[in-house]
Amino acid sequence: MQSEERVFETFLRQYREIFCVLINAAEQITGQYSLSFEQYLLLKQIHEQRNITLSELADDTRTTRSAAARKLRALLLDGYVEQEAKMDDRRVKYLRLTPKGTRVEDDIHQVFLQSARTWNQLPSDLAPEAINDFFTRYQANVAIWDRNRPKFHRPVTRTRRQAED
Repeated sequence: MQSEERVFETFLRQYREIFCVLINAAEQITGQYSLSFEQYLLLKQIHEQRNITLSELADDTRTTRSAAARKLRALLLDGYVEQEAKMDDRRVKYLRLTPKGTRVEDDIHQVFLQSARTWNQLPSDLAPEAINDFFTRYQANVAIWDRNRPKFHRPVTRTRRQAED
């Protein structure tokens, strides 16, 4: 049990010290355009996959359809994305970047590339290719674990009235 506790504490520390730093750095970049990193990921996916639907976008970005719709709504209102109904089925809406959205996606992409060049300057006894290889293999293993892990559900809590009865 102590070993499991140590693994858990190590995970929390590493998450805070690595992933939160990276997410905060990404948010600083996208925040200059009043976008969240998650919204940028939607822009990037729409840019890479022309005529994508909301359902496909949600699947590709591993999020729920309602969460993708919430993030997309702001992108539509800000003029970064537009929708076009499919000719033979008006219920199906294709998403694509507007010229403004294309410009912003490209600007942010270029800043991320500049930032990525500095990653090679981090002190490490591993070559950048070895680090990328490790994360690629680790990502694949986490995906397998995620598909097979037991799903935990929050226990149903009784209301105060039910407790009094």
